[in-house]
Amino acid sequence: MDYTSKNEDIAVVAGTVNSDLGARRNAKGYSEEDLAIATGLTISEIVAAEKGFASVDQVERIERVLR
Repeated sequence: MDYTSKNEDIAVVAGTVNSDLGARRNAKGYSEEDLAIATGLTISEIVAAEKGFASVDQVERIERVLR
């Protein structure tokens, strides 16, 4: 299976890795805007990731900041 397309990346990640991103962001004291600035993503992308819809790259960027 080829995981290079963005749609497939979203399908692989949705509902698995992202389930606790919002809780972890809050535990670190970050607002959605703070996390967007720290990751270079948009607020809409942060919200989508927290709902389980993000590319692997987006999740990796968020994970780096939340470590």
